[in-house]
Order: sequence, then structure tokens, then C-alpha cells
Amino acid sequence: MTTAKKHLHKHKTTHKRVCVNGTIDEVNEGWKTITIYGEPYERGFAHGYLLKNELKRMISTLTFLVKDEMDISMTKYLHTCNKVIKPVIKRDFPEFYTELVGIRDGANKHGLGISLDMLIGWNSYLSMYSYFLEGSVIKCSAFIATGSATEHGDIIMAHNTHTNFADGQLHNIIMNVIPASGHPFVMQTSAGYIASGTDWFICSTGMIGCETTIGDINYTPRFGVPYFCRIRQAMQYGKTLDDYEQIMDKKNAGDYACSWLFGDINTNEIMLYEIGLKEKNVQRTKNGVFYGMNSAMDKDLRENETTDEDHDNIATSSGGRKIRLNELLNKIYKGKINITNAKKIVADHYDSYLRRDEMNGRVICNHSESDYVNCNYAPYDLFGCTDGKVVNTEMAKKLTFQGRFGSACGRKFSIKQHVHDHPEMKKWRPHVKDFVNYDWTNLNKNKSRHII
Repeated sequence: MTTAKKHLHKHKTTHKRVCVNGTIDEVNEGWKTITIYGEPYERGFAHGYLLKNELKRMISTLTFLVKDEMDISMTKYLHTCNKVIKPVIKRDFPEFYTELVGIRDGANKHGLGISLDMLIGWNSYLSMYSYFLEGSVIKCSAFIATGSATEHGDIIMAHNTHTNFADGQLHNIIMNVIPASGHPFVMQTSAGYIASGTDWFICSTGMIGCETTIGDINYTPRFGVPYFCRIRQAMQYGKTLDDYEQIMDKKNAGDYACSWLFGDINTNEIMLYEIGLKEKNVQRTKNGVFYGMNSAMDKDLRENETTDEDHDNIATSSGGRKIRLNELLNKIYKGKINITNAKKIVADHYDSYLRRDEMNGRVICNHSESDYVNCNYAPYDLFGCTDGKVVNTEMAKKLTFQGRFGSACGRKFSIKQHVHDHPEMKKWRPHVKDFVNYDWTNLNKNKSRHII
């Protein structure tokens, strides 16, 4: 890799100039692209300093979600994270702990006033979901394809995020991380995260990845190393599919059961890596496709570590998306998967149960906000697809990809109108903004870096 030019911006404050190892590179179609670099504290400081306003919104959102979804006080939540997760990060991942300290100090230097415990609590949110609640959060549709499955034989990866709108609107940050040790990578993320959160990343080593969660787990996580430390370790230090499997296995906490989709553009091989607490499923191929839709593909994992009964039920969200993804990837677009078709797949509204296009919670481009029946949540809940991303091998070589913020299909959404029509949703009003009709756009294009 060509040595990246380092930027040193000096920002004036009331008392003295502040050195920040980072830049805001671009704001485009709802996304904000930033670059941070250097030693752990330096890049963390830049992260916090540059994203102070986004961190302020994160604090408000996390406080609301902890109360609304977990039904506990923020004091209890942070105390638990402090007890079961903070010591693990500090002991096993001092580099990432130092980075979090830097985020805190950078934001506070810029006048925010955020605690380290709040940052750890935010990074731990998906890990702690199943600690406080039965089951697990259900998020995302995704696939990865290679060889005979794609038009040009290269790797194609695509993903859209399914989440509540308050959380989803925070994940518009495209972050280039150029660490002093390890390898550079780019990820979609939220202010305050040290990993992606939506779990979409491209690494200078040629490794790419995304995931969909495995729903309805029947166990309580055992800490263990939280998932966000393990995947961040893999992104920064892993070089091969074997590395990723070993890093993700080590001291697995079972805290965020997922169907991970990894690809190595150097070898053109892809991997499905499913992990719960004790069960694991690993499949690899250079000719084929893997996909995820919140139900484990592995029967043993599904039967032993979940209460999932939706896998083959097309009347449900997971079952309906499973049959539709299989149809699109292995029939309609078999051998023809490319960037254009990948965008169509993650924006698909065909309901296999109703046998027609329908914007509801059962389709690949989830629209639970429009669903009066709603497969997993309350009718008209503020939950659904909040983005779309696609990448191929050539883009990944340059650490670039294409994304659409708001939803993969580009739907418009007015929070004022939604609350007017569904007043039971008024509690969300302070935490959700409108979605406009953003277009697909090339992301990270001004910071292209070839793989090493």
C-alpha cells in the first residue's frame, strides 16, 4: 500500500490550538466520511473531536433505547456494562480501551462532556441486549457471492440494515481508520463505536465482511470477549479467512449471535461463519453464494441455541426473506450477480407469502413502519431498512463501495406525519428525523487506497 499522506489540522479553541489526527473528508447524500489515524489515543481523540455533534445525539438516543427497549435505568445499564464488559476491554484489549479514552477526551475537548462509561455502554448495546432481554435483536438482510454465481466471477457483497430509526439514523459515518499498527480499513459506523455496529467493512488486506443477526437465541451471554472487540481485532489484524475464524472464536461471549459473511478478494473465496455460544457453522466456497436473514442456516445452531420457528415459514420475516433471497440469488440472478443486480436485491419488496410487491416487515428491504400486521414488532413500529451498501472486488481493492442512506429503495419518511397517523409512536418523535430520498453514491472515493 502506498503510504497514506498524514494530515495534521490545528483547530483554535479559547486557550490553545488542538492537534487532531484526522479530517472530515466529505459529506454526501446523507453520509459523512472521516479519516482518523495514528496511535490509539491520537485516532480516538480525532474521532471524538470531529464527531462531537453526532456523539451528543448518540447519548440522547442510547438513553431512550435503554429505557424503552430494555426497561431499565441508564444507571443500572452502565453499572452492568462497567462490571461485565469494561474490565475485559481494559485487560484484553488495552489498545481499544485507550482509543475509547481518546474518543472521550476529544469530544470533551470540543465541549461535549461525555463519560468513558457512556462510550463503553454504547459499544456494548448489542452485546447487552440478550443479557437483559430474552432472545436477540433481529437486524439486516445480506449476501456475498463469488465465482460462477457472479457475472464476472468476482466477489459481490451487499447488505442493508434493519433497525429502529433512532439507531439507524446514527449510522451514517464512513470511517477510514489508519492505525499505527495493524492494517487500515474502512467501515460504516456510528460516532463512538470502535467497530462498525452495522457490520459492514472493507480492509486493506483484501478482507471484506458483513453479517445478519441470528434471532431468538435461548441463552444468556457469558463474558467472555464482547463481539465488537473480536470483530475489530479481525478487521485490524486479520489477513485471511482462517485468521478471522480464529479471532472470532477466541473467548467468544455468545453476546451477538450472527451469520457473518466474509470474503477474501485475494483468493476469491467467501465464507459463511455462524456463531452462537457453543455452536458454530463454517462453510467456504470459491463458487457460490451465502446469505443471511436473521435465522441460522445451520440446523444444530438453530435447534440447540435458539427458539427460532420461522426458518421455513414464509408468513414470517425470516422465512419470507429466506425463500426470496434464495430465489433471487440462486435462480433469477444466478450467474448474473453484479453491482446493478445487487442493488435490486437489497431493495426488493416482493412478499413471497402474499405473492406481490408490498412494503412490509416480511420483505428484504424491510418496511415495518408501513406494516399494520408486522411480523416482529408492533404495527407501524419505527423499524425497517435504513440503508443499502454494495461492493465488488474492484471497489474493494480501493477501499470504496456504493451506499444509499435512508433505505435501499430510497423511500421518503416524515416523522411528523407518522406520529400524526399513529399517535402511539409519539415517544419516538424527539429521537427520529425525516428520511429523504437519497440516491446511491460512491463512498470513500476521495480516500482510495489500494490493498497491500
